Amino acid sequence: MMRFAPRSSGPGKGSRDDSGPALEIAGLSVAYDAVPAVWNASFDVAPGTLMAIVGPNGAGKSTLLKGLLGMLPRLAGRVRVFGRDPAHDRGEIAYVPQRSSVDWDFPATVLDVVLMGTYGRLGWFRRPGKKERAAALEALQMVEMDEFKKRQIAELSGGQQQRVFLARALVQDASLYLMDEPFAGVDAVTERAIVMLLKRLRDEGRTIVVVHHDLSTVPDYFDSVTLLDRRVIASGPVSEVFTRARVEETYGGRVRTALPGEAVASVTDQDAPADEPR
Repeated sequence: MMRFAPRSSGPGKGSRDDSGPALEIAGLSVAYDAVPAVWNASFDVAPGTLMAIVGPNGAGKSTLLKGLLGMLPRLAGRVRVFGRDPAHDRGEIAYVPQRSSVDWDFPATVLDVVLMGTYGRLGWFRRPGKKERAAALEALQMVEMDEFKKRQIAELSGGQQQRVFLARALVQDASLYLMDEPFAGVDAVTERAIVMLLKRLRDEGRTIVVVHHDLSTVPDYFDSVTLLDRRVIASGPVSEVFTRARVEETYGGRVRTALPGEAVASVTDQDAPADEPR
């Protein structure tokens, strides 16, 4: 059975600092299409934490993820993953993009897409073999998509496609998972399945950072939260950070949702999940 335990650095990769934060962001400013979108962001994520990044539409949530991955230009600041520059060891990080940002018309089967998650470990000159195929099939079983393994990815529903991309991330066997709106466009059953899987990863020592838009589920789904509106408003445990005052500061007073300890009918954040330029 596939298990998820924290990975250690392999020969020649240098030392990894497991005593500090899994993810450390210090003074990060990021541009999107040459327009500054995130300013001077600083926060840490402890190992084995499930964190949400929440904020209004256009707050820079997706941009933040892309900036720390080096997919968008960093204007300033530093990013460390287990004490190292993430560019030095991409194998530590698995990234699940927004489903809306993917071209689903490319000709590939479900199994082909999941096998792509093994390429980083194999290098340029090796092809996936029996071991990688077995891991991919097990990842598909974990997201309940193994019966679709021969189906073309374009033929799946939105929720099914999201599950396949999650399986691709699982087979990477990373230590840090970065997920951009994994619940967007999925049904309630798929959302519950994804939440259970993320909590299992967390319980087995992995660190997961999720761009999220439904304020009403933050207390149930996540351990910690970063409130972002181009700058970090607050970051830390949900019980300490996810307060009425800070959430209203983040959303400019536009929030009508029940927060922990409030006997108010829950209303989800009305901002659209789409988050570009983010």
